[in-house]
Amino acid sequence: MQGKLYMLPVELGDAAHTRYLPSYNVEVMARLDAFVVENARTARQYLRKLFSDKDLSATRIFEADKHDGYSYPREEVFALLKGGTDVGFMSEAGCPGVADPGAKVVADCHRGGIEVVPLVGPSSILLGLMASGFGGQSFKFWGYLPFAKEQRKNALRDISTKAERQHETQIFIEAPYRNDALLRELADTLPPSLSICLCVDLTTPEEEILRLTVREWRSKLSEKKLSFHKRPAIFLVGK
Repeated sequence: MQGKLYMLPVELGDAAHTRYLPSYNVEVMARLDAFVVENARTARQYLRKLFSDKDLSATRIFEADKHDGYSYPREEVFALLKGGTDVGFMSEAGCPGVADPGAKVVADCHRGGIEVVPLVGPSSILLGLMASGFGGQSFKFWGYLPFAKEQRKNALRDISTKAERQHETQIFIEAPYRNDALLRELADTLPPSLSICLCVDLTTPEEEILRLTVREWRSKLSEKKLSFHKRPAIFLVGK
């Protein structure tokens, strides 16, 4: 019997695991002793938080190197899988393989005849879409918007067109320390007929979900009382 690759969703922010993980996930993770992860240090911290009574000294953690296209020690991982050991994949937040690394490992497993098992868990993209009230039939996730001035200008023009004329929900993220600047930029740039939904600290006790028209955001921001600085957030634009 070969092992399986389990795609393991993790927390989006500091919250009790009962808020975002099914009990089945916890059972699977508890018996795994081998993981491929985005960051070894934070993965160990998460496992200690989840299983405070478990001895993790024998747990094997292989890191996917983001500086080398998320390469990982494939031969070691596949020796485990081919030998019958189940392996888990965890990214830094949310669902691995969805706007997070993991695709390379999954593709290798498919090519190698290894079963891949995706587990249910939190995705800020889908949670934000669910909470926004925008159309879910057609949407685009941009990841981070381009930083270069001309490329960014074109991206914002594309966002406006697709949201206003095609009713395609536009979704993107930003480094948390730039949340306020991006929100100001969107309010100043997008047509007043569109709306912006901002979802902050999803699944945590500090969760906030705000949907306002561009015109309303301009008014709110002019009061200079709102700030989402350094808080994990996802932005959605729609009509």
